[in-house]
Amino acid sequence: MRPGSATLLLSPTSASTPGMPRPLIFASASAVEEAFYSALAHADAAGVMALWADDEEVVCIHPGGPRLTGLHAVRQSYEAILANGPLNIRIRDVQVFESATLAVHSLVEQLTVTGPRGTRLVNVLATNVYVKGSAGWQLLVHHAAPGAQAERPVHDTPPGKLH
Repeated sequence: MRPGSATLLLSPTSASTPGMPRPLIFASASAVEEAFYSALAHADAAGVMALWADDEEVVCIHPGGPRLTGLHAVRQSYEAILANGPLNIRIRDVQVFESATLAVHSLVEQLTVTGPRGTRLVNVLATNVYVKGSAGWQLLVHHAAPGAQAERPVHDTPPGKLH
């Protein structure tokens, strides 16, 4: 992430639901992204879910998994994933498109995975889509797919391949 990108406004409690934390209001899509990966690193499913847009049309696709639509399905998936502990993810090669109310971040998530074959690094290609509304910037879509171990340079497209 870029230095200084984690600008956010916190409001500790909600007037409408006493004792319940209010959603965070983020000043930038990059701040939401930083909070997202921090919550994953701390196995904080509630923290992950606090970042999503309050919209039943949110979409999440985990590597090799089905398309999950709606907050309930997304919440269940993160609770199951993070029940196994924190995720060790290093973010690299972030490409950003941003307008006044929409931001698209394409990046590589480099996960450290320990399994029967020992510890290894796994590349996951991810696209995060953020929207800005009255509640600030929020996550609308997270789409992650297995990536190749050796990535091609960013603008290197093989001949005859449209996308």
